[in-house]
Amino acid sequence: MKKELLSITALLLLSPYVNGQTDTFTTIQFPNNVYTNTITTGLYTGNNRSGFIYQSNGSINYGMLGAKSIGFKFRWLAHDNGSIDYATDTDQLMFLDNSGNLNMKGTLTTGGNVGIGTAPAADKVTIDMGATRSAINMISDGDAAAYSDLKFSIKTSTALASGKPNMWLVSLRKDGYFSNDLTGPTLEFYATRAITGGYFAPLVFKSNGDVILAGARNAVNGNVGIGTTDTKGYKLAVNGDAMFTRIKVKAYDNWPDYVFGEKYKLMPLQDLETYIKANKHLPDVPSAKEVTKDGADLGEMNKILLQKIEELTLHVIELQKQVNELKDKTTK
Repeated sequence: MKKELLSITALLLLSPYVNGQTDTFTTIQFPNNVYTNTITTGLYTGNNRSGFIYQSNGSINYGMLGAKSIGFKFRWLAHDNGSIDYATDTDQLMFLDNSGNLNMKGTLTTGGNVGIGTAPAADKVTIDMGATRSAINMISDGDAAAYSDLKFSIKTSTALASGKPNMWLVSLRKDGYFSNDLTGPTLEFYATRAITGGYFAPLVFKSNGDVILAGARNAVNGNVGIGTTDTKGYKLAVNGDAMFTRIKVKAYDNWPDYVFGEKYKLMPLQDLETYIKANKHLPDVPSAKEVTKDGADLGEMNKILLQKIEELTLHVIELQKQVNELKDKTTK
């Protein structure tokens, strides 16, 4: 009975080409001067496959299976010598299942690659966007839990070191997972980590336009290098020039206003001269050798320079007092 239903279905689907054949058939012949074209039904109890198959000398075939299998599949098969094995998946190129998933053979050759808007090329998928603006649009629902992911996964991760990324994701989401932003959709770049679990979350675009180089959920956050691959452990390393209209360094707790305190001991000028002759730099100021090796901390250096300016101011005030005393003596 199943064979009869499948054969009738085949007749209905292909009725424009099968003129006048209205009975129950296990094989339907199609007149052709070049190929022998047939539709046949088949039942393969060994692997729970059944259905009908369109044949054209084995060059390209498609078939439905599902009478005894789980769900329903529509499959495409091909073989170069005209002998197609319907009982296994050896010759299967792709199949469409009952959930609407299109599954392609994992070992597709160049001739089996996919071209959208153009002929297939050497890549697995080639898309020609044409002469006008076009896009690949991923749409998700608008509720608070909605998100869409673009994933780059490692197929075999057994050799990955502990804590290394095994999958990178670009995620459009509204749950603020790494951004803590629930006011609107955010775009979040992150990675899952092998063995240890957890995440790398180096880049987040918040819904207000902020770009955040960090992430919540206790994610590991890396450093940023511009013009260099070695950040030396700093959060930001730039090899080259940079231009700013304003830089603000967080104030230190121990800002050098203490120099003007009553208990601050100012180094006498004679001792300062001795120190400079011996060390070739001011006290507390890093030497040229140290700066060449380790660089200069902008915030710390400003603090030190302010300290020296304040000390110099005290020296000037003291010298002015001495000058005033000398003036008083000479005028008497």
